[in-house]
Amino acid sequence: MMVLLGLAITIIVVLAAIAGRYLWQVRQQAAENELKQQALAQKQAEQRVYLIESLQLIAGTVVNNDLNLSEATIRCKVLLDALLLPAEIRAPFEVLDEVYEHLQGFDTHEQRKKLTSAERKAQDQSRIDIEGRYRQQLLGCFQQLVTFQPPA
Repeated sequence: MMVLLGLAITIIVVLAAIAGRYLWQVRQQAAENELKQQALAQKQAEQRVYLIESLQLIAGTVVNNDLNLSEATIRCKVLLDALLLPAEIRAPFEVLDEVYEHLQGFDTHEQRKKLTSAERKAQDQSRIDIEGRYRQQLLGCFQQLVTFQPPA
C-alpha cells in the first residue's frame, strides 16, 4: 500500500513539474510575443511619422516652386495611400488620385528614353496641359499637406 502511495505521489510530482514547465514556457512565449508586438507597433509608428514628414516636405517643395506638380502628385498620392487613411480624412486630397489617373500612362525612366523626340514632346505637352487644368486644385491640396497631421 505504501509503495502505491509513494508511486502516486511521485507521479503527481512529476506531472506537476511537467505542467509547471509548460506553464512557464507559455508565459515566456507570451512575453516574447508582447515584445514583438511592441517592436512592430513602434516600427509602424516610426513609418507613419516618416510618411507624414515626407508628405509635408514634398508639398513644401511644390509651394516653393522647387518641384513640378506631376512629380509631386505621383509621390504624394503614393504616400497618402501608404497611410491607409479613412475616407473622410483622405477626401480633401482626392485631386491627387484624379490627376494620378491622368499621369500614370506616361512613360518614365528607360521607357521615356526610348521615345522619339516628338513622342517625348507630346507627352510633356499633355502633362503640362493636365497640370494647367488642375493647377489651382493641386496647389490648394499641397498647401494643406504642408501642415498635414492626420489623427493617430
